[in-house]
Amino acid sequence: MKGNPGKRSLLRLTALPLIMALLLTSVIGAAPVRAASFGPADADAAIKAFNAKFWDPQAKYFWANSNRGDNYQSFWVEAELWEMVMDAYLHTSDPKLKAELRTQIDDIFDGTVAKHGEDWTNNPFNDDIMWWAMGSARAYQITGEARYLEKAKYYFDFVYDTQWDDEFAGGGIWWLNSEHNTKNACINFPAAQAAVFLYEITGDRHYLEAATRIFSWGKTMLTDGNGKVFDRIELERGPVPDSTHYNQGTFVGAAVGLYRATGDETYLEDAVKGARFTMDRLVDDNRLLNYEGPNGDLKGGKTILIRNLAYLQQALDDLNDRAYDDFEREFDAWLAFNTATAWSHRGEEGIVDGNWVGQLLSGTYESWSSAGAVQALTVVEPQEAAPRYPVRNAYSRIEAEKYNIGKGFVLEGSPEGTLQLGGIRSGHFAAYKNVDFGTDGAIGFIARAASGTGGGNIDIRLDRLDGPRVGTVRVEGTGGWHQFIDAVGVLEDEQGNPVTVTGTHDVYLVFNQVDDEYLFNLNWFRFTENDPRQTDAYAKLRAGHLDGGSGLSVNAEHGYLEGIEGGAHAIYRDIDFGSSGASGVTMRVSSGHKGGSIEVKLDSLDGPTVGVARIPALGSWDDWVDLMALVDGEQAVGIHDVYLVFHGTDGQDYPCNLDWFNFTTVKGTGRDAFGKLEAEHYTIGNGFGTEQGGGQTYLAGLFGPNQPYAMYNYVDFGDASPEQFHVHAASDTGGGTIEVRIDSLNGPLIAAAKVDGTGGWQNFKVFSADVAAPVTGKHIVFLIFKGSDWLYNLDKFTFGDSAVFTAPTTPPAPVPDDVPPGEVENIRALRENGHIRLYWDGPYDMDGKLVQIRLFKNKKQVGQTLEVRRGIQTALLPEVKNPRNHTVTFTAVDHSGNVSKGHTVRLDDLIKK
Repeated sequence: MKGNPGKRSLLRLTALPLIMALLLTSVIGAAPVRAASFGPADADAAIKAFNAKFWDPQAKYFWANSNRGDNYQSFWVEAELWEMVMDAYLHTSDPKLKAELRTQIDDIFDGTVAKHGEDWTNNPFNDDIMWWAMGSARAYQITGEARYLEKAKYYFDFVYDTQWDDEFAGGGIWWLNSEHNTKNACINFPAAQAAVFLYEITGDRHYLEAATRIFSWGKTMLTDGNGKVFDRIELERGPVPDSTHYNQGTFVGAAVGLYRATGDETYLEDAVKGARFTMDRLVDDNRLLNYEGPNGDLKGGKTILIRNLAYLQQALDDLNDRAYDDFEREFDAWLAFNTATAWSHRGEEGIVDGNWVGQLLSGTYESWSSAGAVQALTVVEPQEAAPRYPVRNAYSRIEAEKYNIGKGFVLEGSPEGTLQLGGIRSGHFAAYKNVDFGTDGAIGFIARAASGTGGGNIDIRLDRLDGPRVGTVRVEGTGGWHQFIDAVGVLEDEQGNPVTVTGTHDVYLVFNQVDDEYLFNLNWFRFTENDPRQTDAYAKLRAGHLDGGSGLSVNAEHGYLEGIEGGAHAIYRDIDFGSSGASGVTMRVSSGHKGGSIEVKLDSLDGPTVGVARIPALGSWDDWVDLMALVDGEQAVGIHDVYLVFHGTDGQDYPCNLDWFNFTTVKGTGRDAFGKLEAEHYTIGNGFGTEQGGGQTYLAGLFGPNQPYAMYNYVDFGDASPEQFHVHAASDTGGGTIEVRIDSLNGPLIAAAKVDGTGGWQNFKVFSADVAAPVTGKHIVFLIFKGSDWLYNLDKFTFGDSAVFTAPTTPPAPVPDDVPPGEVENIRALRENGHIRLYWDGPYDMDGKLVQIRLFKNKKQVGQTLEVRRGIQTALLPEVKNPRNHTVTFTAVDHSGNVSKGHTVRLDDLIKK
């Protein structure tokens, strides 16, 4: 929260230029732009703009995005926007705005009751309920209205009393109340934080004890002990150590709350560690907070993070301890830099998109992702700070989502594992500042793109939107919005003359229409010092542009290979696979004979075979299909000559004609065809989403006319072909059909399962079909969902025994090692009903199993060794009336049987604390 202006603030401002210089010197070649600052007037302007864009005063609810309509915000996010409004109310000094926000606090709650009913304990997500418990506690602190305190206690008590469990992982609150499979940070740390608020309001120590219990368990089981917060711990997979903004935030907020409630500086140290990890790891090279889209829950996580980091900022302001001074100076400057940069990227209506690295001039704004900047301007202490734009290497990948100015498009997930620009239409553009071309200069350009239409053009301009055009690259249709290729070209001016670009420039990519309204998705781009058109492995390599070969010919009119004899080969020189390597190959073929295969070899006819594409008998030389095959990515790395060797079925000639081929980068994950294959673990897909319910996560929203499909790269059928295909599906309509094809959407059909109506979207049943064609080895499998209406939800499938659907999931066994676990820390003790109650944190090793506790008197053990499962974090010792000469030794044991050296403490010192 903001501190009061005074001497301390003035001292901080005096030191700021040096702080910012130290903070940003790691950005090589970064160039400063106009100074930007922020203050209370900016915070007021931001919340006004946010409400003008997203608040529906009639519904008393926030719209999900700027398109409005009946698309309102989700239940749990509404609670977070509620807290944002509360913070704006607390910090504004504008009487009119303050009165409006006070009314809005009540309106948001009333609108949510009208939309979701009076009682929210029927929500299956415990975290959704807890966000509202925390918000209700804060609303009571602000308004004094009893209804808010009643709801805060009711919702907290419901979750804590019914969803805390000691059996799995030694404690913690389940994520869902409808099924118990995982315990997540997003419920446990908000619960600890809500409990602190309730303790501060009521003085009831039950809530403080709940907060310390939840936090101690969460810190041990859901962090690394040094500030990194894990997402969850699952029955099936164990700990999942992914870190996100909102989980970091609630960990920090809960720690600060417990420090505030207890005065124990251990909690403050925890909060500082959580903030430090965030500052160092959840940022880009410029130390700007990452955009955590496209996930709908995560993309606004900065709102929760910044709110809680401001609690830490306030706690450090109030603390007279020089031990934190260095961190505090860096922390304050970093928060100011992030806030100022975000605000400098506001659009004309005062809205800041969630991707703070860039200014989105127009397009669809989302209320959740746009809330982060409002929160920051509201609660972060004002300081002057200068946004800076690091220099980019023109010859390295520049991720499309890292634009500095953009118009029109949206950010969405890419099947290649990053974000992409989507929804691109003619006239949209993206600008990238400070692109360094060096002194030798660039002559070529590569754009990683996909198009489900006929594609479009990318005009490359320098320094201004209407600056000199130095090239135009054609992005062709790729057959799908998730089918990526490299669109390549050479740099030329508007007269077609070759261009070499040197020096440092702002690069503007301007997207133009050829035929279709929607053009393509753009993942990344880079420039080249040579012509990439015939050497880029990931571009469309025209088969007729071969550098040698035998036993085949080139069609004079269309340029494809034809007349291919059995054993023929074609050579393509100096194909660049890059440093990460290829994982697959796509070939556009036709086959009017018996088919065969195309073998991909490197460097010579005797070189290693890195992949084999199998060509079915397609029945016509005029019908072209795209076939896929796996490639050995460990060998297809760097620059190689590529040999394509053609084999006909049964040694015959004319296996196929070949138009073009290109290599792909999406790495496959091996799946056992005879095991349980979860439908939601697809590689790429189109025309569906995922839902949870009935203990399952499944594909949903499958509407036949949208031509949905899912691709799985890859499925291993082994040496024996399966006989049947089984699916676990549910439908509240008449269902539909699931086709199984291999290696292409148009590849060989090996099975087709009819799914009938089951009387409900979560009433899952097994449906089966015979495998119509033998299949062995490793293949890319396509499931194609067909029908004329809403079809079904798909949970699982297998080519083995359908009994695998109901077989219990065995948690993975920890990987054995000989590394001993770490020690426990922060040991506390108190007398309790004739015993001594011990508490501790850790050990934090993900393979930790238990803690052994031994009581000694004069170095001689007293009583038996206690063994306490990791996660329980407490134990009882018998009463020791005179604790002098007594020590307690803690040792940690992991699942491999390794034992730590041990940590010994004096019992009288513990009790004195």
